[in-house]
Amino acid sequence: MSNYKHVIITIMVILSFAMIVNGLSASTNVKKWPSSPVQVECILPGSSISQGVQIPVFNVINSSNTRVTTYRNTEYQVVLHEINRGNYTELNGEIEYLVKGTSCVTLRISVPLSGQKWKWFHGLDKSKDMKTGNMYYDTIPVHTTIPPDGAFNGKTLADGGYGDPVGRGTMSFYPLSAVNVDNEGMGMGIDLSIPLVYRLGAEINKGLIAEFDVATSPMTEKFPNRAFFKLCTFSFDAKWGMRSALEEYYSIFPEAFKKRVVNEGIWLPFTPLRSIPQWEDFGFAFHETAWNNNDKKDGKELPNILSDKGTDVLSFQYTEPWDIQLPILSKNIPYDTLVSDKMIPQEHREYINNSATEDKNGLLQSRRLETPWFSSGWAVSITTNCDPDLPGFNRYQYVLQDEIRPAIKMNVDGIYFDSMEWNWHHDLNYRFEHFKYTDYPLTFSAGIAKPAIWNFASEFEFMKKISDEMHSQGKLSMGNGHGWNPFAAANLDLFGAELNWYYTGDHNTDALDFKRAISFQKPIVFLLNEGLNDKAFTEAPYKGYEIYFEKLLAYGFFPSFFSVDASNDPYWQDHKKIENGRPFFKKYIPIIKQISAAGWEPVTAATSNVESVRIERFGNAANLFFTVRNNGTKDANCIVTPDLTELNLTGKISATELVSNQPVKIENNKLKLSIPAQRTLVIQMLK
Repeated sequence: MSNYKHVIITIMVILSFAMIVNGLSASTNVKKWPSSPVQVECILPGSSISQGVQIPVFNVINSSNTRVTTYRNTEYQVVLHEINRGNYTELNGEIEYLVKGTSCVTLRISVPLSGQKWKWFHGLDKSKDMKTGNMYYDTIPVHTTIPPDGAFNGKTLADGGYGDPVGRGTMSFYPLSAVNVDNEGMGMGIDLSIPLVYRLGAEINKGLIAEFDVATSPMTEKFPNRAFFKLCTFSFDAKWGMRSALEEYYSIFPEAFKKRVVNEGIWLPFTPLRSIPQWEDFGFAFHETAWNNNDKKDGKELPNILSDKGTDVLSFQYTEPWDIQLPILSKNIPYDTLVSDKMIPQEHREYINNSATEDKNGLLQSRRLETPWFSSGWAVSITTNCDPDLPGFNRYQYVLQDEIRPAIKMNVDGIYFDSMEWNWHHDLNYRFEHFKYTDYPLTFSAGIAKPAIWNFASEFEFMKKISDEMHSQGKLSMGNGHGWNPFAAANLDLFGAELNWYYTGDHNTDALDFKRAISFQKPIVFLLNEGLNDKAFTEAPYKGYEIYFEKLLAYGFFPSFFSVDASNDPYWQDHKKIENGRPFFKKYIPIIKQISAAGWEPVTAATSNVESVRIERFGNAANLFFTVRNNGTKDANCIVTPDLTELNLTGKISATELVSNQPVKIENNKLKLSIPAQRTLVIQMLK
């Protein structure tokens, strides 16, 4: 009898388990893994990118929602986990060097796709038909920054490693790739929490491709002889191209794109807020300052951080830990003298000894900088590794002690990281004793094939440490100098960028599209420097304001001003300039606040019949706006057709143009607009 009961119980357990598995499969939409596994290749630094050597499959373990594949040859082992997460597939893995010593390699991961008709999406709105045999990437060159004023660590800039490629010398512009294969959208994206030198691409009948330029060393104590990576693949609505791919990407990595900012507005650099007459007119929201900078409140002098309290303007403590700048009187100083105790003040010696980065020759990376913020006009910049884990008294601890902790004691609202992407972010740090403390994989420089720390990965460690602390206290982090780097989004709550009126490379359509895409609904704030004294801003009718403000209005970005040389004669201390600008701030900033608060949405759900007219959407049915910009050189009459079904709009609709405060003509649910060249309209949709 007991044996019979045991059998019955066993059968019931098996049946119950089967029901649970079936229920799990149904609820999580577990995929059936394709018979052909992901392909893994290695490419040596001296080889062409097309000369990948395939690593054969050694072992495969399948479960209901996971496949673990081990690839192995005599030099490398790659372990890849493919995990079904419901709406996407996670691919995470590591590469291990099986031979004694160090290695440098490009690891290529190819996820198979097949189909007849392929299209490659790039930028927010561009696409091209793909051709067999071609690899498709959208990359930008990535090299260590050449100092325009020279350097000290080498007789030539090449001696010091300036201009050397980072990895193979290119990285993808966007952190995701997207293709249309037989009218099905398929995308691949990187995890922004792991800063790596990477490229994303695609090739017909080979599939979606990721490449990582990594190095291994036995000295990376946290992951000896290894490097690691993390990707996702997902499907999207091919109708909206990259915009729909972005929508899916944001949903996969919600923490990286989480909006924490509540009060939005413009950026005020340094100038005391209360020194600006009727400062409330300008829409200030973010004050870049320092704990020892003062303002006057009720006749008393107070630190800016304290004076700003109660104004709805958030104070941010300034820091720029990526280098140390020491003023110099002579531009020609021997390297040995420069790095001696004679030149380096006592207060900086210990952390420079522990944190300074080294070039490929073992010398300190030391640039000559023209620095109007020093009375001497010149300085030496020594790149520092601000990794918080470095032993001894390091750069992180110095900045914490000298800048951040005093500000936190005053209850500062956030920390401001300056110059994230200036001279030092692409430096390659070959100082091998630093390898032990890095949290992220090493890289190399093509042609040198020697492991190094990508200095932005060290910056990332610092920003993550401080940002995590700020977020735990309900505070914020802001980064300036955001030109291009997708990884910054993983830590920052708002982005800052300084613009040159005469150079459109940092504020053309491609650049602004990227900034909007990488920030999602986080605020981006701008300062105009070079050009703010142009007659466009100093002579009536001050057309520069209209051009500048409406260009950013199209994206929901916030415009402001600083200084021609980012130091002297600041805009916000010149009362004549302030009064010239006041009417424009009062006109435009409330509108930008309104649409930014509604939240940018990548899928516009609206189209224009004029190619030069660009649409962006903010908000949804209950609170819906479109910015409509004519990027052409001629005035345009256009028809904007919203997709009422996708927008969940029912019944009769109406609309108002907010800049002119005029009703919009609507016929058959189509908006009829007249837009002058290089102008922007803001349409508020109403049920």
